[in-house]
Amino acid sequence: MTGPFESYNARFVDPQTVAETFILRDQQFGSLCEQSNSLLIGPRGSGKTTLLKMLKVGAQVAWKNRKQANVLRKFRFSPIYVGADRQLDVVAGNQKLKTNKVSVGLLSKALLAFRVKFACLDTAQEISNERIRDLENVSHQFMDLDGREAELCASLSAIWDLGERAISFLEVRLRLHWQLGEINRFLERMKHGTEIRPDDLLTHAQYFSHDPIRSCEGFVSLCNNLIGQPDKIWALCIDELEIMPEEMQNYLFSCLRSIDHKILLKLATSPFSKIDWRSLGPDRPMAGNDYTAINLGFTTKQDSRRNDARRFSARLLEAIIASEGRLNRKDKRPLGASVLGRSPITEANTSADQKDAYKYPNGIHYRRFAQLVSKDVAFAQFIRDRNIQIDKLDAGNENQRAGKARKYIWQVACRLEYGPTNQFVRPDLTIGDRPPSRKALADIYLGFDSLLTMCEGNPRITISLMRPLVRRYFGTAKTVPFEDQSKLVEDAVAKFVSLLSTIQVVDPNNQIQNMSVIDLMEPVGTFFAQEVNGPVFKAEPLLTFKVDGLVPAEYVDAIGAAMNQGAFVMLSDESGLFDHGSIKDARLRFSYLLCPLYHLPLTIGGQVNLSRVLSVRRPRTSRRALTQSDLFNRQDLHE
Repeated sequence: MTGPFESYNARFVDPQTVAETFILRDQQFGSLCEQSNSLLIGPRGSGKTTLLKMLKVGAQVAWKNRKQANVLRKFRFSPIYVGADRQLDVVAGNQKLKTNKVSVGLLSKALLAFRVKFACLDTAQEISNERIRDLENVSHQFMDLDGREAELCASLSAIWDLGERAISFLEVRLRLHWQLGEINRFLERMKHGTEIRPDDLLTHAQYFSHDPIRSCEGFVSLCNNLIGQPDKIWALCIDELEIMPEEMQNYLFSCLRSIDHKILLKLATSPFSKIDWRSLGPDRPMAGNDYTAINLGFTTKQDSRRNDARRFSARLLEAIIASEGRLNRKDKRPLGASVLGRSPITEANTSADQKDAYKYPNGIHYRRFAQLVSKDVAFAQFIRDRNIQIDKLDAGNENQRAGKARKYIWQVACRLEYGPTNQFVRPDLTIGDRPPSRKALADIYLGFDSLLTMCEGNPRITISLMRPLVRRYFGTAKTVPFEDQSKLVEDAVAKFVSLLSTIQVVDPNNQIQNMSVIDLMEPVGTFFAQEVNGPVFKAEPLLTFKVDGLVPAEYVDAIGAAMNQGAFVMLSDESGLFDHGSIKDARLRFSYLLCPLYHLPLTIGGQVNLSRVLSVRRPRTSRRALTQSDLFNRQDLHE
């Protein structure tokens, strides 16, 4: 199935194009350029592939400005980029191959070894190209073979068991493709029910036993000896670890602690894995000692890096505006706020008139508070209990306003749109609350400020949401109406939910239940919606959950898989790092892109154990497929 944010996927883009569209994340890319092992951690679309591809020399030659050139000079290693191999995912998940589990494991390792061999050849050809020698910023990457390509290829023929002596990169590739065809032939036989033992494979050919790390080490040793640089450093960059078989993930992760000193290992993976790396014992690789963990999630416990995420998305938006408008450097560029309009809710301190927003009688925050006081009995009582004078909210400094008003702005806005603000008398004369009539998507989620917050610094989401809006702007030269923005966001969320609905809950016996992760998200979303828009106004509604020990393992796996797709965000400690693998005892929140679905504020809120939520609102098994109308016109959020 095509994902909802496939308008830009660095996996399918050549390195030079990646470089031309790359927005530098200084801190993360700087860490990746360090001469140390690295583990890139981030959900789908967070930029892992782009960062790894930017290490390639083919991408470096496209970097033109001074800042980029300075970055290039920071690292001296030669990168070997190994892209994702979906065949590994298909092989690992094929039920017909389960009877040949050991043999399949052997072939999976050999398949990755082939990917590494092809990547080594790519790098050798790239950095031995003479034009590299003449480019100032990357000339240090040049490997002078000086007519010794045949010598290198002949040696590779021996250590990679090619069977015949190759004397050119092309011949090496042809022999590798032939061997790869042999592996695929055995896999096809297994798919049709043939039982093949590991001994059968090893007897057939020695290359069936090849190891990806050892294959790279052989290549590096040959190259270094050939060019007379025995200590030259290379970086083996392997993308999308999470789609590989668990044994392969475990093996590569363990290599972060024990690998040839001439090779740096840089791995990219999603945050959740069924492998609990902490359970591997004291000999497992340790962050800070054996590798540098680089978190692309823009999150900490207090979400204090949210402004970093907004700034990154804003820079991406500026680049999209320049590209779609075909603007030159000297051209005047429209601002993002001009394209999308300001949101009804703007972040604190993002504009000079923030204080005026609290002023009586026309400040936008004041008017919002006053409107809710007049309509919402629960909020009016809360204001009285806290002795908050809404006509004096502008008094004092921003920190003083934070305690009295600022932290309630999103809650107030949500309750105005979705809360119990209309009272009615039942036949038995008791008072009831009715949510107001509403549009499919409230304006509070639209405009420059809110859309940037919902993008959360995720490049793929930012590009897929912003590019069509920018195109619409240049088509009319007018700010994109909220109605058009609403349709695009609704469509994006609907596609996202459709993608998530394919993640099934699988019990410990590997049986697929009649339940998808959406059936787990629904009770959590409705629980949080009640916290924000229920009959009681709460100073700090519960909006995050802890994956506590009472949550069934199959639920944890499904939620982790959804987190890898970006549905949930892990809130880590202040360092911005977290243990890769398990999400046991982790604190999660909904992606801000999904908050409109459950009528939630784009804020953090308090924490609750997930087991408590699921005991209050038990998950239901899958019903008919949700439609876009279902997603944005549901009444059960307040039942």
